Amino acid sequence: MFNNASKLNSSKVVLFLIGALIGVAVTLFFMCIFAAIILLVGLDRGYSIPFSTVSLSLGSFAAAYFISRRCEKNGYLIGTLVGIISFAAVTVISLIVTKNGLSINTLFHFIIIVLASAIGGILGLNRSKSSKYI
Repeated sequence: MFNNASKLNSSKVVLFLIGALIGVAVTLFFMCIFAAIILLVGLDRGYSIPFSTVSLSLGSFAAAYFISRRCEKNGYLIGTLVGIISFAAVTVISLIVTKNGLSINTLFHFIIIVLASAIGGILGLNRSKSSKYI
């Protein structure tokens, strides 16, 4: 009995790790695209913050989409969890590197990232089979 439970848990852990790698890859891809746009168009560095938020949102969306498509249940919950974990990881790294505090913009970043990943979880679940569940 415990052997089957450990296989199930290890497969879920592997699924979440693959989803995290997909999210990181998508985030890095869009960060490179936006960096090229900033460089080629000659935009101000002030655009880097919104572009990084959009990149992280798209990466979280992709990770949540992948994971919820494979799990086939609780898409909104998986998406929200992925968004919260993504936001927390980036916020902790940002606080360590920049030594700045949290601001009202942090709340907006949180809302955008969690909503994007929740939508990714819902869409991933609804694309996996013909039945429609939230």
